[in-house]
Amino acid sequence: MAGDSNGTGVAAHAGVMARRVTALFAMVVLVALLVVLVWRVYMHHQHGIPADESAVVALHARFA
Repeated sequence: MAGDSNGTGVAAHAGVMARRVTALFAMVVLVALLVVLVWRVYMHHQHGIPADESAVVALHARFA
């Protein structure tokens, strides 16, 4: 061991790695949640009211 070392390098390195792994995991979870949200919105719009529905046209004309 070097004279200026106090022997905590491995423990500090493990803490940094744990923090990085946790941050990476959190980023993956956030991206996955974003993809799920976008997919749900896409599916909602696929099964929504068709554009040629008369009620949609009437509401659009009323507020325009």
